[in-house]
Amino acid sequence: MMKSVLVLILLVIVSGCSRQFNKVLKSKDYNYKLKMADKYYANKQYRNAEELYVELFSVFKGTEKFEELYYRYAYCSFYQKNYPDAENLFKGFLEVFPNSNRAEEIAYMHAYSFYEQSPKVELDQINTTKAIGMMQSFISTHPNSAKVKDANEIIAKCREKLELKEYKTGQLYY
Repeated sequence: MMKSVLVLILLVIVSGCSRQFNKVLKSKDYNYKLKMADKYYANKQYRNAEELYVELFSVFKGTEKFEELYYRYAYCSFYQKNYPDAENLFKGFLEVFPNSNRAEEIAYMHAYSFYEQSPKVELDQINTTKAIGMMQSFISTHPNSAKVKDANEIIAKCREKLELKEYKTGQLYY
């Protein structure tokens, strides 16, 4: 009895939330949609925020709101663990806003996205090698960054992974 009441309450809450999101999607007020997308982002509802940001991308392109929208849109993919898309969005952000005050952070996140795509030791290590190169590039372009220590630690972890891969490959042939 208690479980069925809890399930019913949960279903009512979920359906109410999706109805509100559909209402936002159908709205023609783009500033309202942006405000709601930012609200979803702040509440860590990244899927909803991302869907709204995609729709608003062309509307706000070229405005002062576009940089913040692009920034949050890229992080939506990252927080949803969609690292290939996040990597492309971080790269795109750097191409569109090379002089942004967030360029250093985004350059690090671009490299970090490759690290997150690094697979198990037994699999192909292309993204591990790319992560090393991207982190080294980040250190070269931002030598005074607070993230240099983290980048060096990631490089060390990636190198350990590559060494372990070589060791296991050697064992296989032995």
